[in-house]
Amino acid sequence: MNRKKLIFSKKFKLVFIQAVVTTCGCMLVGIPLLGSGFGNGNSYYEVTLEGNLVGSVKNPDVVDDAFLDARARISRETEGLVLADVEYSMEKVPKIFGTTMDTEALTEAIYQELQEVVATAKQKAYLMKINEFTVTLGSYEDVMDVLYATKNRFDEQNEFQINIVSDADRELNVYTVQISKQEAPEDLEELPGQSDSLAKIGRATAGIGDYDVTQAVEEVITKTVTEEEIRNGGGQEEDLRQVTGDGLKDLEFSERVEIVEAYVSRDMITPTEEAIDMVTKDTEKNQVYEVQPGDSLSVIANGHGLLVKEVLALNEGLEETTILNIGDEIIITVPEPELSVTSVEESTYEEDYFAETQYIDNDEWFTTETVERQAAAPGHHEVTMLITKKNGKEEGREMIAETVMTEPTPQIIERGTKIPPTYIKPLSGGRFTSGFKWRWGRMHKGIDWACPVGTAIMASSGGTVVQAGWFSSYGNCITIRHPDGRQTRYAHLSKILVKSGQSVSQGQKIGLSGNTGRSTGPHVHFEIIINGSQVNPLNYI
Repeated sequence: MNRKKLIFSKKFKLVFIQAVVTTCGCMLVGIPLLGSGFGNGNSYYEVTLEGNLVGSVKNPDVVDDAFLDARARISRETEGLVLADVEYSMEKVPKIFGTTMDTEALTEAIYQELQEVVATAKQKAYLMKINEFTVTLGSYEDVMDVLYATKNRFDEQNEFQINIVSDADRELNVYTVQISKQEAPEDLEELPGQSDSLAKIGRATAGIGDYDVTQAVEEVITKTVTEEEIRNGGGQEEDLRQVTGDGLKDLEFSERVEIVEAYVSRDMITPTEEAIDMVTKDTEKNQVYEVQPGDSLSVIANGHGLLVKEVLALNEGLEETTILNIGDEIIITVPEPELSVTSVEESTYEEDYFAETQYIDNDEWFTTETVERQAAAPGHHEVTMLITKKNGKEEGREMIAETVMTEPTPQIIERGTKIPPTYIKPLSGGRFTSGFKWRWGRMHKGIDWACPVGTAIMASSGGTVVQAGWFSSYGNCITIRHPDGRQTRYAHLSKILVKSGQSVSQGQKIGLSGNTGRSTGPHVHFEIIINGSQVNPLNYI
């Protein structure tokens, strides 16, 4: 037993020694070959990006070129500038076994890693602020696309250009927006001394320097007129007319627009078409409306496409019974876009027109009396108007020139200045029993108040008593003629306290109620007579 173990141990030692010798020999032969595939013969370099291993190389000099090539490819494929401060690092690894990459493979690996970084990085963007509204756009071109899409809805001929102006009063990179008339420099004839101004137009159009296109064009026009004066000895008026005429004269955004540079994540950027829709579509906005003569809640609501209940909901404390006074302010909603455009157009046209009505005041007549003394006849003229519009809807017009072909004939009206008398109820208390209506097969031409016999009856308005006494079915009756020609009648009296021809004042006691004439009980019957016919007294007292 012990002998077998000994024999086995000797054989094992022999095999082990042979294996060690073989291995050492292979290493002596193979190490030089391995050295040709790794840096310095016994190491290589691992390249790390944002903490992630992207590959290994033998030669560290190729890493920088691979990184720059990958970044250039990312820049070409990514819109706008990306805020991503990415660096690579290399570490020398003392290993003799491993796989290395060539330059092209390393570039691709870095590119793939950079794509992951860009997907989550912040990039330069532009915040467009319009009052409380803000939209984020990915590039300067997107900003201009939105602004021009808004402007061009009301500038179909593209006569105006948009200028982005730095706001020197602000600490951040903040810009404001201006609109100016767009002139075509090539259409202007160059005269001596104009070349500098034309050059300014070119720089302004290109957005270079401090020159505004409008300013530069005005300089050219000024110099043109000056040269024409020198050559022809004429004035400026005729030349200036050549650059005027009908059409769009001015255009501006109604709201202040600010552009602010910022860095945001990609998902915060709004696509251009969506931004245009957000800026230009109408949305309901609250506005303050000042009550005008003739206004009521229903008139105001209908005029703005609203229901009365919608106006009430916008105005706390306002009720349907609230009396509106001229100058009162109430809140209404109107459909408007986030960015409005105000335009001024010049328009020349001919039209008939009327002169203002002339009045002749007559102090002997009441204000209810008028007589036409001369009929109106239209005139004819040519006018030049400046028409102001907001979002295409006219808000006002101003006449800047007029040529009259035919003078109009004004209407002349004679009118009274005296305030007509008022009418009051002819008694205190009483119970209303009958109105102005058909009754018992015939017209009841007045109104009745039941009251005890002897109740004081007063003159409804001042005037002259024209009848006082018994008057057929009216019984004891008084009739008063008033200064405006109208009459009032008081019937069924028990006692008359005035006489015919006597002047009475409004509220003066003229008699006592009774039950005389055709009467079914103690009451007073009251009438108002205009142009010989009874009218409903409730419309006048």
